[in-house]
Amino acid sequence: MTGMNMENLKNNNKIAILSYLNKNGESSRKKIAEGLKLTTATLTILTNELIEEGVIIELGALTEGKVGRKQILIDIDKNSKFAIGIEISRNNVYYNLINLKADIVESKVWKYDNKLQENQLKEILDDIYKSTKTRKDMILGVGISIYGGLDEEDNWKIGIFDIKKITEKKLKFPTYIQNNIRALALTEQYLNRDEKDFWLVKYGPGVGAAIIMNGKLVEGNKRLAGDIGHIPFEKNGEVCHICGQIGCLESKVNFEKILKDFEQSLVLNNPILPNEKDYEYILRLSKIQNNKELEKILEKLGKAITIGASILDSNKIILAGDILKDEKVFNILEKHIFENSIFLRKENITFMEDYVEKRKKAPGILVLKNFYNC
Repeated sequence: MTGMNMENLKNNNKIAILSYLNKNGESSRKKIAEGLKLTTATLTILTNELIEEGVIIELGALTEGKVGRKQILIDIDKNSKFAIGIEISRNNVYYNLINLKADIVESKVWKYDNKLQENQLKEILDDIYKSTKTRKDMILGVGISIYGGLDEEDNWKIGIFDIKKITEKKLKFPTYIQNNIRALALTEQYLNRDEKDFWLVKYGPGVGAAIIMNGKLVEGNKRLAGDIGHIPFEKNGEVCHICGQIGCLESKVNFEKILKDFEQSLVLNNPILPNEKDYEYILRLSKIQNNKELEKILEKLGKAITIGASILDSNKIILAGDILKDEKVFNILEKHIFENSIFLRKENITFMEDYVEKRKKAPGILVLKNFYNC
C-alpha cells in the first residue's frame, strides 16, 4: 500500500472515530475500537493524535467489570472547531456560529427589504468575517440555506446567482449551500439518527418539502424530489412569483395569498402590530373570522399532502413551520389530511420538535455533516 493510501486510510479512520463519538457520545477506546472494528493499538494511536490536534479530550476513568480495570473515557472537544451558518429568508439574513456538538455560540440578524442585493450580502459577510476573525483557525467552513431552488452548480436560481463563490471569496472557507427545507430535513436526520425515512413538509410563508430515504436526502434531477410546493394544483389563479406557473400549490396557500383573501376592511381595521411576525398577524386575523379563510387554505394543503404521501409511499410525515405551532391550526390541517386518506393515522404525522432551534442550526450542520462524513 502506498504512502498516500496509508495517509488516506488514517484520515478516514480519524473521521470514523469522530463520527462515532458524535453519534454515541463519550466512550472508551475499547468500545470505539469494537464498534469500528479497529485494533486497540490502532485506535490508541489515532485517538492520541486527535488529542494532540485538540479535537478530542480525555474525561476521566470509568470502572468496568473487574476491580481495578479502568477505561479512560474520551469525547469530542466541542469548542475546538466551529461552523458558520448563514440562513437567508425572504426578509432577513441570520448568522449562527455552532460548535462540534451543534450548540449555538454566537448569533446575529440583518433585515433587508424586497430582494437581497449583492452589496448588502458583502457587507454582512464583512461583519461575519470580523466576528469570527479570532477563531479563523478553528472554523471548518460555511453553510448557507436559501429559499428557492439551486441549479446543478449550486447557483441560486432566484437570488444572488453565484452566492456560494462570493461567500468563499469573502470568508475564505469552504462553503456548502442548500435549499432551506432540504437543510432542515438533513438537520432533523442528523440530530435524530433514528429518523431514517420521512417526508418533511414545512408551511409558512410558502410551502416546501423534502424527503429522506434510508438516511439520505433524495434530490432528483432538478433537486426538487419530494417537493409539492410547485405542483400544478388548479388551472386558474395567480402566477407564482417563484416558479412562474399559474395555479401551483404555492400560489394557492402562501401567506400573501391568505392576506389577499381576507376582506379589505378586515386588514385595514387591524393593522399589523409592532414586532408582530407575519404568521402571528395571520393567526390574529384568522381568529376574527373564526378561521374560515384559513380553513380553505389548509384544506388545499391537506389534500396536496395526502397526494404526496401516496406517491412517495411515506409512512412518516413531519410537519414544520411557526404557524403550525398553533394547536388549532395544526388540528385543522391534520383533519384535512385524514379526510383524503384511508391509510394515514395519527401516529404517521408529527410536528417537528424544536423547529425554530433546528432551523437556526441547519446551515451550520451542512458543514458538520461534511466534517463527520455523515
